[in-house]
Amino acid sequence: MTKEKEYLKKLLQPIALPGGRFLPSRILPGPMEGVMTNDYCRIMMEFDLLPAWITPFIRISEGTPRRKKLEGRLTPFHPIPIVAQIMGTYRGHLAATAGILSDLDGVLGVELNCACSSPTVVRSRSGSAHLRDPEWIRDTLLAMRDSAAVGGIGVKIRSGFESPDELPRILECVSAAKPDWIVLHYRTAKEMFRSVPDGYRRFETARRLLPETILFASGDMFTCEKSLEVVRKTAVDGITPARGLMHNPWLIRDLEAVCRGETPPERNVVPFLLRLVEFVAESPVWRTGLILEIARNVWGSDSERFKSLTKDPRPDAMLKNIRGMG
Repeated sequence: MTKEKEYLKKLLQPIALPGGRFLPSRILPGPMEGVMTNDYCRIMMEFDLLPAWITPFIRISEGTPRRKKLEGRLTPFHPIPIVAQIMGTYRGHLAATAGILSDLDGVLGVELNCACSSPTVVRSRSGSAHLRDPEWIRDTLLAMRDSAAVGGIGVKIRSGFESPDELPRILECVSAAKPDWIVLHYRTAKEMFRSVPDGYRRFETARRLLPETILFASGDMFTCEKSLEVVRKTAVDGITPARGLMHNPWLIRDLEAVCRGETPPERNVVPFLLRLVEFVAESPVWRTGLILEIARNVWGSDSERFKSLTKDPRPDAMLKNIRGMG
């Protein structure tokens, strides 16, 4: 077996976690705040498009949420396996929340978000702001591990806050807590969404420094080719496509097919969009943003199909329009 085939086959292997739990795959959906709504989750699971969830972050502010509230936050993601992502400032509340979450049905593990670079989040000294104090990340992961008797503990980070030169120190501190996995977004917090020419080199640095740690890559995985190129060139253990699922809802399943040595079939997004409109139309408030965002990503803002949907975004008109697309 060639080295490339070995890397691809590895992506289909589960990851063992404490307490006898397993991440079912190494190709997992990156969390998308504002996108992973109830309707989006419903349709992704109805079409069987992913093996597990990594949820958008649950914000833990000045207290530990009640168990019932956390159960409610995770309702849209059942019944498939869940990695619950949390974000906050106060170590004690984060650790206590990890303990509650790890005891909930369907939850495989808890991931600490130290990657969100939203200015509002950074000003609140949360998310990627913690990259400026890697010891805080280490100690918080250790506290989460003490609180969660079973299940995995992971962390999502960036390659630095100001500069990728910060990455070695960040990794040294984070790895000292022995997380079950690390998700690395190759941009720094300051780089936000800007193009970065040395992104792969940053993954390579992390791989070299942490040869024994389960390392997921994150960032700009919009196609099968681009996603698997990261694996081929950097030897990471897994990938977490996020916005790529807006371009191709079948991206994870297509990646799995390629890893099995198969050619992904042709996809028709029309039934997917039609079902999504039906779901959204059932909601108390009609919101077209998610539908139009997926249509724009799939077809392009200049396409006639996308333009036709924007002309009359009422539910009945959208349903009629999409049905006519075949």
